[in-house]
Amino acid sequence: MYEVTRLLPKDQFDELVERLPTPRWKGIGRPRCEKEALITGMLQVLILGIGWNKIFDCGVSPSSCYRYFRELQRRGILKKEFKKLVNVKTDITEGAIDTDSTRSFRFKFCTAWDGKHKQIATKISLFTDINGLPADVLFGSGKVHDKTFVCQHLKNTRGKRKRILNLDKIYVSLELRRNLRKFGTYVNMKTRKGDYIRKRGPKFGLKEDKYKVRFLVEKTFAWMENFKRCKYRIDRLLSSFKGFVYLALLIILIRN
Repeated sequence: MYEVTRLLPKDQFDELVERLPTPRWKGIGRPRCEKEALITGMLQVLILGIGWNKIFDCGVSPSSCYRYFRELQRRGILKKEFKKLVNVKTDITEGAIDTDSTRSFRFKFCTAWDGKHKQIATKISLFTDINGLPADVLFGSGKVHDKTFVCQHLKNTRGKRKRILNLDKIYVSLELRRNLRKFGTYVNMKTRKGDYIRKRGPKFGLKEDKYKVRFLVEKTFAWMENFKRCKYRIDRLLSSFKGFVYLALLIILIRN
């Protein structure tokens, strides 16, 4: 029997088991599979990056693990549990947004040529809090500009106060700064050479001490890429890839 502590510490695994639902059983037919065994199989695929048919013996068949994972994603449970933990553990009064391009095969949905990184990619955009914990995640094809994710992140976190938003140079936008200033959000970013050199009008400065928060989002991406199934997209279905990302971010929040 595969020992799950090779993948996750026992306390983190127990909390994950507690948050995920028990498979349904109609009272007839085969006995219900053990939830711990199903989650162990899912974690092998997520962390080790192996195929479903290569799962080490964990007490249930690989097809049972796959069906349980697909049902979790179909019912939106992974995203829902991620959102619940976000509300408890994150503080986005000071936050940062950044995007990472995940190398992918040329699938039909949500993949395109990323000219910046010279690869077929699916983009993952993260909104992290003052401690670098993920507060929101979005997905897009490789050709989507990083700036387009910002408004959707702000919409998804509506109702939560955001005082300072740290962004990279690629997000430079005078309109974005002005719009967010109306809602009391200060956009803290470095500017490119030649930006905002007018003598009249708004002058935007950089708060170096606050800008350090932006580098924590890079650490969160590094944590996420430790889960090998999230480092490269090999899932044809976008829903499967999203499910693995939500599961990885859920574990990151449990760990911290």
